[in-house]
Formats: sequence, structure tokens, C-alpha cells
Amino acid sequence: MSIWKDLGRRVGDIRQNMKSPELPAAVKKLPLPRAAVKGLPPRKKKYEYIEPEPSVLLNQRAVWDRIKGGESPEEALEASVSVLKMRHAPRISVIVATYEPVVRYFERTLISILSQTYGGFELIIADTSLSGAVRDLLDHYRDERIRYYSVPGNRGEASLINDAAHMASGDYVCTVDVGDQLTKDALYEVFLYIMRTGAEILYTDEDHCDASGKRFDQPNYKPDFNKDYLLSNNYMRRLLVIRRELFLALRLRDAFDGALTYDLVLRAPKSEVCHVPHILYHVSSASSDSKNAAREPDAVIAAGKAALEDYFRERRMRVQVNYSSRKGTYRVIYHPDIFTCRNEVGVVGGRVLSRTHKVVGGMFDSAGRVMYEGWDEAEGGPMNRAMTVQNAYAVDARCMRVRPELRGLYEEIFGKPSEAQYFDWDKEPQELKRRSILFCRRIRELGYLIVWDPSFITVV
Repeated sequence: MSIWKDLGRRVGDIRQNMKSPELPAAVKKLPLPRAAVKGLPPRKKKYEYIEPEPSVLLNQRAVWDRIKGGESPEEALEASVSVLKMRHAPRISVIVATYEPVVRYFERTLISILSQTYGGFELIIADTSLSGAVRDLLDHYRDERIRYYSVPGNRGEASLINDAAHMASGDYVCTVDVGDQLTKDALYEVFLYIMRTGAEILYTDEDHCDASGKRFDQPNYKPDFNKDYLLSNNYMRRLLVIRRELFLALRLRDAFDGALTYDLVLRAPKSEVCHVPHILYHVSSASSDSKNAAREPDAVIAAGKAALEDYFRERRMRVQVNYSSRKGTYRVIYHPDIFTCRNEVGVVGGRVLSRTHKVVGGMFDSAGRVMYEGWDEAEGGPMNRAMTVQNAYAVDARCMRVRPELRGLYEEIFGKPSEAQYFDWDKEPQELKRRSILFCRRIRELGYLIVWDPSFITVV
């Protein structure tokens, strides 16, 4: 008996002794049942992955059972049609490429996929192994959603996954590495966000687990789509879910092995990208050991740099892509400057430091708070966000460069030309903040991006 059928039998037994589960208000109204993580996590708080409550998982399975039984997503979710962008529940093709995997690691990945609360998926196993270990294990998991392909020859990862995506029947595709695990609600949360947004590319938060698959650490809470952060850091990573037609149009490229999905996302249209702000993917040290054993870490980072260089070369931008001081991130130098190379950038802001080397200003969030306030100038924080170029809601006028066409607006709001930006606002710090945020809001309303560059510094 498959895990899924056994799970269905046990859930059925429970339902015989209880009323049909009531969907929580969070599901009915979409926002989602799990609380979204906003901003960065506390720097010193010990991380612990907490699985959703059993009642939440049961309700998610109930939604899928109702859809599978013939109800529309609107009926199953008890949501207004106006809330949903999609009319049908998407089918998700999960691709796992294998080559002589450690069987217990592969089985752990397999179980995590088959245990999903959202059943609208297929699992494609593309196996290049010479032995029959993978096939023998799958004989014990007779599940109609598993499609096994034995692929002869020594194939590159890119062409192997491309072929698997071509054979897939889903509306969306994603990949899972052997040893890694999906959380039980991973595909359900992705399904909800697809229904709400109709996005073509979705990515989730992730953490890391040890080889036993039981101890979790290094959570990666990612920002919503942030173009300049993407140009500085391959931050989307896992779980990355892409509409199948778009994936097939772009395809992975062998030349960027080690940064295959980074290259793909850089080339993809960015108009329909959605961040699912939940930890839904556990990256295992086992998968890292097995998949990257033949790769030097520096080679993976070099592949990302090559993908970035190709991105700018195709757009005929004169740039220099450098490795930053923080491993795994990049710094793009624009020639002659960013305003000339990129018409969509209106303002570049930086950090305002005290004479004791603490952050006192620079980047503001939507609530007007100074990001990284009080941090030491050398502190990078989780995923080195505090030291990485990214787009900002607003930046501080004390450390700001303005596109020439927007200098008139600057003078209108601040009463001074932008060239005289280091004026004394010590007596009116709140007024400075108010005008900085107002100016940046007007800039964004005009359709420009605001870029925050932590290497651009003003000391006050």
C-alpha cells in the first residue's frame, strides 16, 4: 500500500468519528493559514522549524479531497471568485534527477514528496544510474503519481532536467535534490499562491537540515522580488516553481552548471514573480555532499558570476561583475554609471554611519524604520543582506545620488539642489526623514527603482 493511500485510509477513519473539518478563516479568505514572515529574523534568536498544526494539515488535505472530488477551487477554498486569478487547480510536476543515490537519502526525499497535503502533482524520476537501486525502491511505492524514466548515458544535469520537463504533464515544474525534503504543506502553499496571483515564477523560503533530516538551522527568509538583490545574489534558490511553458521556452543551459536556475531566472520575464514567505524546503547536508562533491564551491560561485556577465552582455550594458567581500554575492560596477546604463534607476542611496561606526540611517522600510539601525558597519546579518546591494522602499537624503532628470523634484521637496545634499539637518531629523520618504515615494510613483548600495557611506 502506498504512503498516500495509507494516509488517506487513516484520515478517513478519523473523519468517521468527527464532523467534516471546518476550514479556518485564513484559508477561506486567503491570506493563508500560515503566518507570513516579514523582514529579517532576530539575529540572535535560536532557529527552530515548527511544522504546521495537525488540524491545519488535515484541512489542507480536505481542500484537495474536495477538488479531487469535483468541486471547483472556489468551492473547495470557500473563496470569492474575485480573489482567485486561476480557475483550475494547477498540476505541479516535481522532477528528481538521480545517479546512484544513497538509497536512504533518496527515500527520505521520496517520502517528503508523497506526503504532500496537496495531491495535484506528479513525481518524475529521471534516473541515470547503472544499478537498479532506485527502481527497486520504487517497487515498494506503487503510487500512480510516480513516473520513472531510466535515462541511458552520462547526461548533464541541464539536459536531463530539460528532457524531464518536456515529458511532464503539469502546469508548473520544480526540482528537488536527492536528500532534500519538502515540508508537508509545501505544494499546498504554492498552490494557494498560484491561485491568488497567477504568477509564472514562485519561490519560497528555505532552511538547512543535517544528514539525519531532523535538526534544522540556517533559515533563509527571502525578500519579495528585488531586482537589484537578484543582480547581487542568487537568492531565490529553493523551492523554485516555474510555469512549464516558460521553463521550456528558456530551458536550462549546460554552460552554467552550478548556477542553472540562477541563469534561467535572470533571463526570465520578471513581471509575474511571486515570493511565498514560508519555510517550505529543507536543504540537506546530505544533498550538498552528494551533488556538489565533484564541484568546488568556488566553481559554483564562478558559474553565478558567468550567468550575470552573460545577462548584462545580452543587454549590451557596459559593466564589470566582481566578487564582493561576502562569499557568494556579487558587485556590479556600471560604466560610466548606473543611471546611464539603467534607465529605470532613479536614486542610489547608501548607509549613514555614526563616528562610532554604527548604522544611524540609510535605508527605510515601508513603516519608516531605519533598516539595520544600530548594527556595526561590518555586520552583514542573515544571508549578508546588510552588506548587499538591493532595491529599497526609501533612502536617506544624507547619502543619496539622484538621476539628473529628477534633480528638479529633489529641489522642490528639499528646497536645496541635490549637489548640496550634505546639509545640516541635526535640528530637524524627523523632518529630514519625512522629506526623504516623500521624495522616494514620488520617485517610485514615477516608475523608477531606488537602489541601496551599502558601500556608499556618509559619516555624520
